[in-house]
Amino acid sequence: MQSPHFSLSICYTMHPSEDMKTTTFKKIRRTIVVMNTDRLGPLERTIMEVFWEKKQADARDVFSELNRTKKIAYTTINTTLTRLHKKRLLNRKLVKGRGGYRYVYTIAKSKPKYVDHVIRSTIDDLLMRFGNRTISYFSESLNLSEEDIEKLRKRLMELSHE
Repeated sequence: MQSPHFSLSICYTMHPSEDMKTTTFKKIRRTIVVMNTDRLGPLERTIMEVFWEKKQADARDVFSELNRTKKIAYTTINTTLTRLHKKRLLNRKLVKGRGGYRYVYTIAKSKPKYVDHVIRSTIDDLLMRFGNRTISYFSESLNLSEEDIEKLRKRLMELSHE
């Protein structure tokens, strides 16, 4: 499972002394920005739909499938397949064919597993960014049980210690 990328910024106020010889800094806020890399762009989603239906294909197969409904460059398909492989959504194997070597791709995650992963990472993202406010929102808007609220609090504690 890929972990989300994040950056941490801490803001300080500067307080010079009366004689201007020393400066103290006071922390005023800490911000964590999570960039979730799990989400797919429109073309990536379209290509994954092809794989979730076919299970296996090469760039030519995907190109033929997508080119029926919209014009798209073959190189764009290849680039996007490589990106999906790097995101660990597709596996690939180098295969010798008539015109040389090519990659044959297979799905690494079923659609339900991918959807579960996105939901979990989205909730983790919300918990990391907004903490108890996220828990309050879920409990009020979804009428969560005390047990479910406790599970969210436990997950928030796990995330804050990672």
